[in-house]
Amino acid sequence: ESSYEPIATRRDRAAGMWQLIPDTARGEGLVVTADYDGRLDAAASTNAALGLVARYEKEFGDWRLADMAFNSGEYRVRRLLRDRDAHSLSAAELGKLAFNPVTHDHLDRLLALSCIVDDPERFGVRLPEPDADDRLKMIPLQSGMDVRLAAHLAGLDPAAMQRFNAAYVRHRMVPGVPHELSMPASRVERFESAAESIPVALWSDWREQRAARTSGLASWAAEVGIPVAVLAAANAIDEGSTVGPSQRLLLPGRDSAEDPAPPAESTHVVRAGDTLTSVAHRYHVPLAEIRRLNPSAGARTLHPGDRLRIRAIDAD
Repeated sequence: ESSYEPIATRRDRAAGMWQLIPDTARGEGLVVTADYDGRLDAAASTNAALGLVARYEKEFGDWRLADMAFNSGEYRVRRLLRDRDAHSLSAAELGKLAFNPVTHDHLDRLLALSCIVDDPERFGVRLPEPDADDRLKMIPLQSGMDVRLAAHLAGLDPAAMQRFNAAYVRHRMVPGVPHELSMPASRVERFESAAESIPVALWSDWREQRAARTSGLASWAAEVGIPVAVLAAANAIDEGSTVGPSQRLLLPGRDSAEDPAPPAESTHVVRAGDTLTSVAHRYHVPLAEIRRLNPSAGARTLHPGDRLRIRAIDAD
């Protein structure tokens, strides 16, 4: 449903690549707080989703109904089955159960995808093979670390590091949540070597600030009271660098104001089979709101690759 993106949200709405609501996520052992959302952790949320599907399959005795329960809710499956044995349902009978059309579509897509993965040549598909930079490794840390600092130490764009570690919704690791980082395996050695140059006491609280003046990095290091080598490593620049007025520096100390909640507006990239109705259901927003934000979409057929604006609607 999410195109495997760690979709953030607000309040009690579904989030993450597996679109779990907070109560369901917590029931599967995930931590969901203002600072950390386990639903956005790719590995943890996938394990939670697999646990749910396994439980549903055990209860209903049919993996197709397990998928429908995951998509539409286990209580709805129970109501629709009543006293019928799931094993006795033919594919045609299963298709007539009064689920939301999106739930049936979800199962259809899963079946189609399984056919392609099982025999890609039959469908003219070449499955991708990951290269070295696609392989991620989880690194346990002895203390919490600001994700932006970790990105600079690993030589990664901060947005990429945040995407790999989306569960840390405010860039930082706080007590009570896992202190670990996911990053490309090819970057681990560089990260671990660079992290040794930063005192552990300085790992956690950092803030971004526009320089607003031209001066040497040593001047900034003296101003914030840390060695210039530490400040250089934290910003992935040379110790002798001159900082321009438009450059943003990562400096020790917590941001004066916490980062805002996840953005209320995002973009959905249309995939084959998507409709405005299915997209509205997926993001739990009214169809009318989708049409209002995307006036041209209602007048034409959606095509894979089209982009739709999506804005969460806050409840009163």
